[in-house]
Amino acid sequence: MSNEGTDQLVDNIIDEVDKVWLLDKRDDLKNDCQTFVYENYEVGNGQLGLDIKDLVIAFLSEKCADAMSEADLDAMAREDQERCDKEITYEHMTQGE
Repeated sequence: MSNEGTDQLVDNIIDEVDKVWLLDKRDDLKNDCQTFVYENYEVGNGQLGLDIKDLVIAFLSEKCADAMSEADLDAMAREDQERCDKEITYEHMTQGE
């Protein structure tokens, strides 16, 4: 691919990612996403490549795979409360109350 073709592809990827990017304060992630899209965007060779939006979703899905859900946070809060309740009960038992 010529430099002009590569430059056009890079510009297109930057523009398309900018159109769908909603994380205003995460330009660092947007840059990583643009790199991911560029590295995974298939053109030519008779292959059907993924759409740029699909690649953005794939990138964010990879980044969010280990994210904490509300259910995770609720379970952690319950475990913490149970631990605190046991500590309070133990303290009362050892102090003769």
